[in-house]
Amino acid sequence: MNTLELERMLLQEGFNPKCFSLKEEHKDEALCLRNRGQDWCVFYSERGLETGSICFSDEAQACQDFLEKMRSDPTTKLGWKTGFGY
Repeated sequence: MNTLELERMLLQEGFNPKCFSLKEEHKDEALCLRNRGQDWCVFYSERGLETGSICFSDEAQACQDFLEKMRSDPTTKLGWKTGFGY
């Protein structure tokens, strides 16, 4: 899998585009995937900080890790409602 296929899968599965970034723009409060030379890094971006960064030498491995992280967080889906009624 590559980033184009990953993006297509994320949108088909109903993930909120505000919750992820596969391009070079720096989104706030989003899971990000970036190519950094030889590595592909997955991290959470918040207020300009990168947390939980993990890097892979293979794009497909990074995409798989990214997809698993998105699928494990129900708050990243379009239409997600909090337990507080909003």
